[in-house]
Amino acid sequence: MAQMQVFVSHSHKDDAFCQALVKGLRDAGADVWYDEHNMGSGRLGPTIERELRRRPVFIVVLSPAALGSEWVEDETRWAYGLYRKDRSRIMQPVTARPLTENDIWLFLQDFKRIEAPGLQPFPTGEAVRRLLHTLVLTPQGEAPAPTAPQPQERVDDLVERGKALMAQKRHADAILLLERASQLNPRSFDAWGNLGQALGEVGWWAEALAACDRALALNANVASVWNNRGVALRKLNREDEALVAYDRALDLNPSAPDAWNNKGWALITLKQYDEALAAFDQTLAVEPTYAKAWGARGFVLYGLLRYDEALAALDRALALEETAMRWTNKASTLRALGRMSEAEAAERRAMEMGG
Repeated sequence: MAQMQVFVSHSHKDDAFCQALVKGLRDAGADVWYDEHNMGSGRLGPTIERELRRRPVFIVVLSPAALGSEWVEDETRWAYGLYRKDRSRIMQPVTARPLTENDIWLFLQDFKRIEAPGLQPFPTGEAVRRLLHTLVLTPQGEAPAPTAPQPQERVDDLVERGKALMAQKRHADAILLLERASQLNPRSFDAWGNLGQALGEVGWWAEALAACDRALALNANVASVWNNRGVALRKLNREDEALVAYDRALDLNPSAPDAWNNKGWALITLKQYDEALAAFDQTLAVEPTYAKAWGARGFVLYGLLRYDEALAALDRALALEETAMRWTNKASTLRALGRMSEAEAAERRAMEMGG
């Protein structure tokens, strides 16, 4: 089971509460990042921006101190912007200290908070338990709870549990919940949009396309659904239509690395190599550590006979993430450069990795 990638935002005045949440999440198998060293001083730094972007679960610890912190507000507004462009992301506020309704930022008002009646915090242990339940994580030492749809479960709860399972790469389980949500409310954009993504993850491309189309008929302004539509179309060998979908995603969110990367691969299939290279360069301008784009860039440069540049790109990709295919491509590039002994070493490494 893949680890859920979690970002926790908090005020340093709530360190003890935050650390208890983080421990509970990690004990349940989540990969958690939070600012342990008070890096912030009024603007989002590159480390925090990177972690916010790559972690689909955002938890904000709410307290008067947090709500008065420009740093926490910046992180939370950034996460909310990402959520608006990709509704498979999760935003989960957890109340740590008593609040008043006027304290809470307006853009957070519609998110269900983990808190006791009267805007009071739960005891720390209970808050941790409820957070794990919400994220469909199993506390250490306990048996996993059933994930099937429950009688009388509301659409919003089904969608949130489905998203939590998707964040753990448990897509088959998520599909059952999201299908039930779409049956209960055929006008739920979140049910259809997330269902389209989950169906694509298990390779049911025609069904994924149909779900994306249902979502886009309800709301055509969410970039991630257009990107998912493009992926389904490409897998169905409808490359020209896929490019239209990727371009629509990029119109809505020009900083979407997945959409740029996917557009690049569609352009490769259409043999538009210079345009593909430009798309991968755009991917890396947004996310310099995007290993797939470095690997793809190397592949295209090799095809354009630009071997030295191809080798440099493949080395960047391998430094970020080793795969057998990248070692094989590196071996081919080294052979083209006449570096035979290095090529043989790269081929051996590819074979060790199952290539």
